[in-house]
Amino acid sequence: MLALQGRLDELLAINGPQNVMSCGRLVPVAQYFIDLRVVATLILASWPEASRFAATPALAQAIEREAVQRMRDSRRRTRRGGSKGPYGINSLLSPMDSAQTMGTVLGIAVSVLEARDKNWTQRVLRPFYDTALALNRDTFRRLARLPGTSLGLQHVLGVTKEASDTPNLEIHVRGPRNG
Repeated sequence: MLALQGRLDELLAINGPQNVMSCGRLVPVAQYFIDLRVVATLILASWPEASRFAATPALAQAIEREAVQRMRDSRRRTRRGGSKGPYGINSLLSPMDSAQTMGTVLGIAVSVLEARDKNWTQRVLRPFYDTALALNRDTFRRLARLPGTSLGLQHVLGVTKEASDTPNLEIHVRGPRNG
């Protein structure tokens, strides 16, 4: 987890890189962090689909608890009127309470996003996305097209055609508010 924290700190540093690889494409760092949020959300929504990527069984159990609680809370907020449909995007994107669980989920997401083989990334992410779609098609389609997500991620998830070789530097840095 310390290596992951170092990697994320490096990307956020003032003199850090302007671009980073996401789904086999070079994207602006701000866009990478939006992709990271989307993939982390898909990991939780599709759990236990990603359980094989957890470093230890104890970490997998921590993610399991977080995923179950997050889905339960999201449905509960819907019933109380906090969201128009089940699994509201804002509640799904909210930060996790446990730093250990957050680090584990982000570690899985980073390893998937930064894999050199885009086809491998697609083979890994599509089942996460398909499982999430089974929960609520509208919510997770909106998540996959969240403003600022990279064309590479959208392509891997199958929500857009093959992205061009030219990186799309016109992004929305500000996504939905947490909450």
